[in-house]
Amino acid sequence: MIRILFISRVNLLAGRTNVYNLAKTCEAVNTDKDIQVRFMTTDQDRDRHVFFSKMGIHQPFDIVCLQATNTVSRYGGKSWYELFMFFVANLRLTWFFLMHTGEFDAVYFRDESLFPAVLAAKMILQKKVFFEIHSVLESKPRQFLNTVSVRWADGVIAISSGLKRYYQKSNHSILLSLCSAAEDSWFDYSQDRYTFRKELELPNDLFLIGYTGVVGANPNNDYYEVDDIVKSLASLPTNIVAVIVGELNENAGWLREIAQESGVQGRVIIVPWQERSEIPKYLQAFDIILIPKRKKDLIGDSPAKMFPALASRRPIVGGHTACIEEVLTDGADALIIETNTPKGWAKAILKIYNDRELAQSLSNQAWITKDKYTWEKRGIAIAEFIKKTLT
Repeated sequence: MIRILFISRVNLLAGRTNVYNLAKTCEAVNTDKDIQVRFMTTDQDRDRHVFFSKMGIHQPFDIVCLQATNTVSRYGGKSWYELFMFFVANLRLTWFFLMHTGEFDAVYFRDESLFPAVLAAKMILQKKVFFEIHSVLESKPRQFLNTVSVRWADGVIAISSGLKRYYQKSNHSILLSLCSAAEDSWFDYSQDRYTFRKELELPNDLFLIGYTGVVGANPNNDYYEVDDIVKSLASLPTNIVAVIVGELNENAGWLREIAQESGVQGRVIIVPWQERSEIPKYLQAFDIILIPKRKKDLIGDSPAKMFPALASRRPIVGGHTACIEEVLTDGADALIIETNTPKGWAKAILKIYNDRELAQSLSNQAWITKDKYTWEKRGIAIAEFIKKTLT
């Protein structure tokens, strides 16, 4: 039996994409009969039942909370506090490794800030380490930790082909495994879009194009190009309305300003951030699902929102970028815009708006594509990669 510690600094109840990805990966890998997984966070102890429910976990696994850090501290975001927590998290993890060295065989992590503790496990305790790489970061200190984590790992799991190519110069033992999948239990296919619209208090008689996800800046100070979607409304029929789901702490103000400047403020509905399990209802309420790229289009960006979109049985329009086109195929399971501009979005949206047969064809093929990306398949691939590396 191979015993693996999945380590992180996450708040179990945060509901963020990184928590969901790590939790579902733990569950998927833990189903392998030769592997036993423990999920460990340096954060405070949280309600495990709520965590499993929020993350769509059907086969619970062991969780350890070291209670060394606190992601919801009022000092969060302050440089001095983040630096202090960096040292506290790594010291506490290292101490745990030393005190429990006989209880695990390998360490799996995706947070580059935990590299010092992981290095101690590798160099002092001779444990194997696996690093799941999600990005190329603009922050030089964080990107340095990313790079050394890749270099020292016994195995690397890259979530996009772009990341695999970028980091292969530092480590040749890299598995390509896209970062997410749809949670089928959150979809209700017995209801039509109008039932969901009534529940969500969305317009019933309009053509809804929708985006769900982050609307403010991410840690790379980057934004999804939702503004181009808003601007495209000026070139679209007036019964087409954009629904943007994901405002947090009033961070969609910039989109409201753009809507006003474009004269379409009455055709933009901005919805607050929702629990992950609620997102499928919005996807199934839309006539078209929109997946824009990020403005900086950094290497390796792979929007996790693509995967539930594939399961929604709605036509998809995606931004023109390598990470999106690695999953979505233009004219088959989605339309990829010709140019990442308001004009490009308007042209693709109109194509589906005017062609119901095309909309149905795209939806049908997307339903087939989704089966290529499941948590079960991801778990099998990662488990086999770990076993091969260890033997």
